[in-house]
Amino acid sequence: MIKQRLLSEHTGLRISAIALETGRLGTSKDRPVDLVEARATFHAFADAGGTFLDTSSAYQGGHAEEMVGAFLAERGRDAFVVSSKYGRTPLPSPAAAALGNSRRVMIAEVEGSLRRLMTERIELYFPHFDDGVTPIEEILHGLDALVRAKKIMHVGLSNFPAWRVAPAATLARERRLAGVVALQVQYNLLERGIEREHLPLARACGMAVMAFSPLGGGQLTKLAAHVEGAPPPASPLTPLESALLAVAAEVGASPGEVAIAWLCATDVIPVLGPRTREQLLQNLRGAELSLSEAQLRSLNDASHIALGYPYDLLAQQWASLGLNDLGAGAVF
Repeated sequence: MIKQRLLSEHTGLRISAIALETGRLGTSKDRPVDLVEARATFHAFADAGGTFLDTSSAYQGGHAEEMVGAFLAERGRDAFVVSSKYGRTPLPSPAAAALGNSRRVMIAEVEGSLRRLMTERIELYFPHFDDGVTPIEEILHGLDALVRAKKIMHVGLSNFPAWRVAPAATLARERRLAGVVALQVQYNLLERGIEREHLPLARACGMAVMAFSPLGGGQLTKLAAHVEGAPPPASPLTPLESALLAVAAEVGASPGEVAIAWLCATDVIPVLGPRTREQLLQNLRGAELSLSEAQLRSLNDASHIALGYPYDLLAQQWASLGLNDLGAGAVF
């Protein structure tokens, strides 16, 4: 069963420790959305203890939110926590004024999302991407107004650079606006860039981190063909591929399941994006894996990224002064 946790230290909102992303639910490259498969996937997630659903006005042109609304009606709305996002628009040919993070777009899209989801509130609401132009003050004041209007409950930022998140946290505190309680970012064994700024910032500010694309867009599952005596690959394996295969052999799992297990060993919330029920169940098997410290260290070392300046310089200074023993640099 999926474990339960609090969303972040700034809320008492209880969620499942894994979220179900609905952008690809029931989809296929060669046929329309399979509603039966989508429903089966949703109910399998719920049967496993999943309560945290992640969607967006843009997913499947708004159809994903409609499916979620129908599925919630079948299962009972109050048993689930819903996060959604605005700014990419479900409109097929949007006007310029319908795009971005502006308060105008925010209000129009939250109303559409509430209607499609057939609900009176959205527990967690994000701008989907930083549009690069809307002042953070406008975003925060708009989201705070939605909280006060009881259309949303909590505020998050998705795909925002850290230098935009930090002043948002400060501004919300100074002006007593609804604070940012969660970040949604890409994080997996192939993409660990958030370890430079976003993860330390989230920890310092008490924000939850929701990690989408836990399998690197499917790339971390492609090694399955090299398991169990399959022909050797045409090109040499990378250090990460070698480590994944070795750990997978040790625990009797697929490389994709090991990649999910690695992510679950951190304090982030994996956002699983399966197309089918079988893909979901495979992901959940990975979430149940327990990797040893040696196995986690092997995967960390094989996928390590350079933190760059000033972090590499600071690490050298702390080591030379013996400050590491005092916990310096613990946030990264």
